[in-house]
Amino acid sequence: MEVLKPYPALWSDLGLVEYGRAARIMHALAARVGQGGPGYILFLEHPPTITLGYSLKGDEGRSAIRSTPADLAAAGVTVAQVDRGGKATYHGPGQIVCYPILSLKELRLGVKRYVGKLQQLALDALGELGVEAALDPLFPGVWTQAGKVAAVGIRVTDRVATHGFALNVDPDLSMFGHIVPCGISDRPVTSLAALGVRPERAKLLGLLARHMAESLRLDLTAATPEDIRARAGEEK
Repeated sequence: MEVLKPYPALWSDLGLVEYGRAARIMHALAARVGQGGPGYILFLEHPPTITLGYSLKGDEGRSAIRSTPADLAAAGVTVAQVDRGGKATYHGPGQIVCYPILSLKELRLGVKRYVGKLQQLALDALGELGVEAALDPLFPGVWTQAGKVAAVGIRVTDRVATHGFALNVDPDLSMFGHIVPCGISDRPVTSLAALGVRPERAKLLGLLARHMAESLRLDLTAATPEDIRARAGEEK
């Protein structure tokens, strides 16, 4: 039986990053992964941003947003058309976004199994925090009795996966009222804080990183935000 070697990857907490800048970093690192470099696990938060997956264009994209442009501007929310799967998602402070930038070839995974592993590892990590959650075969993401606590959406180009999942830790849940979250109009969104769970950021990220390493066979090494930005070609 072939023994698979761990897949080397760097992980880092980038803090609060504007969505467009984060996308540029993600795509620059994806190019390096595609050339045989290590993978990356990026944790970060975004300023208030609505992202629309590539299936939402024109009238369909507009119908996924419940608020007027003026109301969004007043709330400080920007809108971005993005290249991931899925529909409308809200990102904002208090939500941890995880962008795994990984070679599915190195992971020996197809797209469906990879998405399944992302959902399962998030579910397992939440279980360690005492959160009762489950997966729903009809709807992607991680669900509790109170609503959806984590959303998943990826893109795969030349066998390199980008985007990832977003975990609602303690965001302003009223902001999700601006959209039809993931195209699901009749099921609520919740957060760890609303469920009475308030983990320290470092503890939560360490927990997620460990579950990612175990689930995806990663050999993770911590990297500074400065190192990640340099690898993405950002000037100091």
